[in-house]
Amino acid sequence: MRNTVVLGVVLVVIFGVGLFFTSFTLPKKFRTIESNIKKIETELQNTPDLAYRYNLATAQLEAVKKHWETRNKDVPQKDITGETYGYLNRTMDVSGEIKMDMTYAGPRDFGNYGYNLYTLKGEAPFRNLFKFIWFTESGRRLFKVSNITLRGYESKSATSEDTKILVLFEMELQAYYSSIPELNNAPGQPVGLQRTLSSNPFHPLIMHEILPPQADEIEIERSDLKAVIPGKAFIIDQNQKSRVLEEGDKVYLGYITRILPNEGKIECLLNKGGVAERFELIIRVGQPLK
Repeated sequence: MRNTVVLGVVLVVIFGVGLFFTSFTLPKKFRTIESNIKKIETELQNTPDLAYRYNLATAQLEAVKKHWETRNKDVPQKDITGETYGYLNRTMDVSGEIKMDMTYAGPRDFGNYGYNLYTLKGEAPFRNLFKFIWFTESGRRLFKVSNITLRGYESKSATSEDTKILVLFEMELQAYYSSIPELNNAPGQPVGLQRTLSSNPFHPLIMHEILPPQADEIEIERSDLKAVIPGKAFIIDQNQKSRVLEEGDKVYLGYITRILPNEGKIECLLNKGGVAERFELIIRVGQPLK
């Protein structure tokens, strides 16, 4: 009798587990498998559309690569600084409002080719700067922009108190030249339409609540350091005026903390709406223009 009872209990447990497995677990797995089968069938039905989109994207990629590789690029026998400066001025004219200062940093010669190195420093609205870089690298002359530094800046008007979002930039420009005659006027297709961006990554989500600069106040972030001697720094401010600064002198949003003649720089401490920020202004080293 006892064995019969034990066997009956075991059978009941096995029956219960089997009933739970077949009534709840298996149907759920079946539904998951059926859902995956339907997704695969849907993807298989869309295969012609996917193949068409893939082929279209591949053709566009090949067209862009071919167009990029057959661009018009003139590499003159010599890079004349005055002509390069005029070329960049014309590029700025079609790019929009841009303030820029160019410094000649010397040649880099590699035998039958080389480039002159220039440093460009200035400010511009982001879209104008984007156009300038695009036109510079996509124009007839073979230029290459490298080592670019960008810094967003909120420029407040002292009269209307309007805020303009500028990008302060400093970059190196390589202007190539070559003694190979075939490169002096290379054949190729004209440059395509200019690329554009739909957003400005330098536009802040929250603007700084800061006062506009006073009349004739130095905006040190928009200035250019020209010379440093012990105790004094000579700069060109945002209005292209020559100014002399000493340690402790006030500038827009802060003051001069240190003047370092041996390093050719000055250090400032700025207050951006309650946020302290250290800023360095460094002399740009150049060579006599050719």
